[in-house]
Amino acid sequence: MGDKKSFNFKELKRLRQLSFRDTKIAVTPEDEIKAEEQEISFEERERQAELERYEADSIHRKKLIGWATTLVSIWLGAVIIILLMVGFSILTLSDTVMAALLGTTTLNVLGLMAIVLKDLFRGKMR
Repeated sequence: MGDKKSFNFKELKRLRQLSFRDTKIAVTPEDEIKAEEQEISFEERERQAELERYEADSIHRKKLIGWATTLVSIWLGAVIIILLMVGFSILTLSDTVMAALLGTTTLNVLGLMAIVLKDLFRGKMR
């Protein structure tokens, strides 16, 4: 709602009065009250819908944070286990494979966390 231009209801009321004078249609004060109530009702529904959307976004963000944290933790745990197995000569991997494993792990962790943090702190990161 903050991005929308402010609507001038007083100007609208003045224009209605001018147009009603020209067409000779009688508008009662009750009609104007009813119109204002409908406008207020619409604004309240719009605010409620916006609040519900923000609440749903918050729930989804919490789930995304949990998912990303779990995935990164499992992935890092697996890499640490592989490194320990290589270090204790339980598993043999070439230097190329080790470099690829560590490089992709680092990129995946940083990339996933950057995506999550960018969504959480929208507009505060560059």
